[in-house]
Amino acid sequence: MGKTVMIVDDQIGIRLLLEEVVKSEGYQVEVAENGKEALDKIINQLPDLLIIDFKLPIMDGYAVVQQVEQQNIQIPTIVMSGLSEEAAKKMEAFDMVKEVFAKPFDIEEARVTINKLIG
Repeated sequence: MGKTVMIVDDQIGIRLLLEEVVKSEGYQVEVAENGKEALDKIINQLPDLLIIDFKLPIMDGYAVVQQVEQQNIQIPTIVMSGLSEEAAKKMEAFDMVKEVFAKPFDIEEARVTINKLIG
């Protein structure tokens, strides 16, 4: 079975774009629209990489990463944010966060980073 990337964003356009990029690199994709849905899916089946938006409805990306790390689970994570400096500052407390992408992000940079983290 191939490696799985979970994409969590409340904007369907971003989810679809990232899903296309991830699938074109040969990985399986799991998607979630909010942090609560993501956390439920992570607990059922750990992805090999998590790409999550910083600002999400119901439970934001910060809270998801915090809860995952509190359960001693480490998933390489890319955080996306329109406020990338604020997100980077808040997320630096977490070992599993490997990158913070500013929205809009560069597709080629995303592809390279995804492959670097799980390829």
